[in-house]
Amino acid sequence: MPPTVPAPPPELREKAPAPPSDRLYLVGLCAQWCGVCREFEPQFEHLVRSHTVAHAQPFSSAWLDVEDELVAQALGDVDIETFPSIALGRAGGPLLFMGAILPHPAVLARLLDEAASPTAPAVVQDPAQQAAWQGLMQLLKAPD
Repeated sequence: MPPTVPAPPPELREKAPAPPSDRLYLVGLCAQWCGVCREFEPQFEHLVRSHTVAHAQPFSSAWLDVEDELVAQALGDVDIETFPSIALGRAGGPLLFMGAILPHPAVLARLLDEAASPTAPAVVQDPAQQAAWQGLMQLLKAPD
């Protein structure tokens, strides 16, 4: 069971409104000190604003600093060591992908489109990663 975490600070809630439970959710997992992440964040944000996922499926997103105490608590036993990393799954459901990616918007677009397709990728089987996903979703949906 994911840890119970306190409500996120307003800046996290403002960036990540609670989506419907079946909506795809793309989470950038980076560190403020990471130069590659700082360069990739504007590209991530541009993709979020401009990409239409296959089958016109809506998605939500968040960009989180893994060294933020609340984010680290939500991740639990999962230690993000390679940047940039992402987590992609259903807001109220399973994690579909968690890991490091090449910092290119085309990579994110492909992952989003694959997750939205009728032949979506298999659910991640790692229990620690699934618990981290649930912790992140709890953090991002926490009430005011």
